[in-house]
Parts: sequence; C-alpha cells; structure tokens
Amino acid sequence: MTVVLLLVWIAASFGVSWFARDLRQVVIGWPVNFWFVAQGAVLTFLGIVVAYATIRNRQECSDTRDGAQTDTTNESA
Repeated sequence: MTVVLLLVWIAASFGVSWFARDLRQVVIGWPVNFWFVAQGAVLTFLGIVVAYATIRNRQECSDTRDGAQTDTTNESA
C-alpha cells in the first residue's frame, strides 16, 4: 500500500509537472499551466493522506476486533 501511494505521489509531483509545459495556457498574459499543476498536486497529496488514513484506520479496527476475539477465546479455555 505504501509503495502504491508513493508511486502516486511521484507521478503527481514529477510526472504531471513534466507535461505541464505542453499545456501553454495563458490568462491575462500569465501562464497558468504550472499553477494548475501545483493546485492539482496539492489536491492529490491531500487525497493520498486521506486514503492512507482511511486504509490504516480500517486495518487497525480489524486488528483490534481480531485481537479481542482471540483474547476472549484464550481466557475461556
């Protein structure tokens, strides 16, 4: 899971910015292609953090449930 999220991070930070030069969007005399990429990268990073936190929370909840079940069976035996 960590490797996949790191690959998404690398693709968002380096891969997308590499191709931003080809966009060539100009608004009121300012190139906005890198601004779009920067804002998209921030949203991607926030998505990575939310995905990691959600996945780890589910893993911890399942580990806690599994641990509680094994503790009760060991105590009753």
